[in-house]
Amino acid sequence: MENFFILEGIIGALGLLTAAIGIFMGIFFSFLIKKSGNRSKGTIIGFVGGLMLAIVCFDLLPEAFEIGSIYISIIGILLGLTLSVFLDGTLAHNSKLSTKDNKTRFFKAAILMAIGIGIHNIPSGVALGSLLATNTVKGLHLGVALIIHGIPEGLAIGIFLREGNVKTILTIIIAMLTSIPMGLGSALGGVVSKISEGMVCISLTFAAGMILYIIYRETLPSARDTWKGRLSTIGNVLGMVAGMLIVACTH
Repeated sequence: MENFFILEGIIGALGLLTAAIGIFMGIFFSFLIKKSGNRSKGTIIGFVGGLMLAIVCFDLLPEAFEIGSIYISIIGILLGLTLSVFLDGTLAHNSKLSTKDNKTRFFKAAILMAIGIGIHNIPSGVALGSLLATNTVKGLHLGVALIIHGIPEGLAIGIFLREGNVKTILTIIIAMLTSIPMGLGSALGGVVSKISEGMVCISLTFAAGMILYIIYRETLPSARDTWKGRLSTIGNVLGMVAGMLIVACTH
């Protein structure tokens, strides 16, 4: 029994480490992008919006459709949308800044994005933990894929937090809190080899609904407001292409 708990602890730690590496690599890359003029900033924000949109449309939603049904998926999206609207209103109400202030907009986007990614990390962690417990080699392969998958998510969170002038220590805390669900999911995956398909479908589409709300509510409008020229739209399309390539390479 003692060995069992040790093994589950190791699997959970590997899940946490996997999520943390991907998120922190993305955040690190976000800080390498120097603050520049509105043209570059608008292009980068548009790129991030396209990147996350591609991950939702070509990764989260197709996987949910395969696991569950279209009806369960719609319920999950609507639940994610409802929570996003509620949290958006709560954050705006509690903020001392105007909701039109760019710093506030980016901070809200970062928080909502982190919550959505954290929820998505639970089923990913379950899959990772199950494979690590049954086939270590395949589990490690999935771990590498999840790290790559987490980089654009960390990039999005990092850029939003940086534009919101959030302190480094708070950025680290948010990144760790986003990573913890995968560690918990991995520990659970080591115990059960299969989780309810309906719950996995709900989890994936719930996260997708939240991320879609952020993209259309904050990210794309912010890109357009920052730079009204064509480059913000071009960045959005290039982000979609990059996201498609990432999904193709991790599947």
